[in-house]
Amino acid sequence: HRAEIGHILSQFFVVAVERADFEVIRRTVAALFRIAHEPAYQVQVDAGADEVARHRIANTAVFMGYDFHLTPDGPRLIEINTNAGGALLNGLHTASLCDPVKLACLCSELVPVETMRARIVETFESELRAARPGAALHAVAIADDHPEEQFLRPEFELFRRLFALSGIEAQVCDVRDLAYDGAGLALGGRRLDLVYLRDTDWRFEHERSRALRAAYLADAVVVTPSPREHHLLANKQRLTLFSSADALRSFGATDAEVALLMTAIPETRFLDAMGVEDAWRTRREWVFKPAAAYASRAVYRGDKISRRKLEEIVQLGGFVAQRRVEPGEVAVATSEGRRSMKFDVRAYAYRDEVLLLGARAYEGQVTNLRTPGGGFSAICVVRDDAT
Repeated sequence: HRAEIGHILSQFFVVAVERADFEVIRRTVAALFRIAHEPAYQVQVDAGADEVARHRIANTAVFMGYDFHLTPDGPRLIEINTNAGGALLNGLHTASLCDPVKLACLCSELVPVETMRARIVETFESELRAARPGAALHAVAIADDHPEEQFLRPEFELFRRLFALSGIEAQVCDVRDLAYDGAGLALGGRRLDLVYLRDTDWRFEHERSRALRAAYLADAVVVTPSPREHHLLANKQRLTLFSSADALRSFGATDAEVALLMTAIPETRFLDAMGVEDAWRTRREWVFKPAAAYASRAVYRGDKISRRKLEEIVQLGGFVAQRRVEPGEVAVATSEGRRSMKFDVRAYAYRDEVLLLGARAYEGQVTNLRTPGGGFSAICVVRDDAT
């Protein structure tokens, strides 16, 4: 898969992140995880939710992704994603290019790749132990919808090999191939301990997810990232709560958490509550996003949207309007010479801890991985004493 990976990684460069900005990112991730697991918060977001979203489980989610734009005034969280793709390509692979010894004088937060690999496997083992104390992880399915057609399919093989290094059997499969017999979930006759879910059918609504849905609701298999965690954190509508001081206080957020999140998270409002006229009049101030979007699908910048499209998405419902925050820019060497590209910073997290950082360079209205010269790249958290 080396050739395929080459199309996904950028021409190698390193994005420097100030230590103070990294601390804001780390504190934001920790605060949001804590608040999202407060009883008062869960009572509110569970109202009217479907059975899968409301199903309480003991584990949470590997590879939550918190996407930030770096501004002169500090990082701004533009969205949260469940199962943020590219963790091995973006965080781990590019980190392998940053020798901790050679860069120790400039970069903090660097650890040997072997250590990071062990930490990643440990997150999956922790997910299993949370649901089944004392259990050991032996059999994993890396499941997606038509995995052979997915853009990040090379990463599936990297995960399979990563598990193998720890003596864990992992198979890449289509979600349709999973079978539930009333006692457990299996793949090709092999009973599974855990499903690493790459599919984006978070409500298990599609027919392809039928067996997985039944096993999940029966607690017959551990699924990570869990639909529950997507419901609590990654639904874009949650940003309307996370950017509201009154809502945060009602959930038990501390004064420090409120101050942090009100700065770090741009104001987010329900689009249908704004109405067409108000949204159109102020459209240049907003980015419009569907609640369950991923990979920038159906995301519209207000300064680019037409009146007809705005009316269409208001009528469709489920969209939010988020205050527009411009991404940072970085100079990238390409086959066509140096060019300025936009970039964002993705923090890959497990529970309340940031495990990996990565940058994504791109051109156009929204993040993409197809820009010539763009793609994933590495991040250096600058040491305070670097000169």
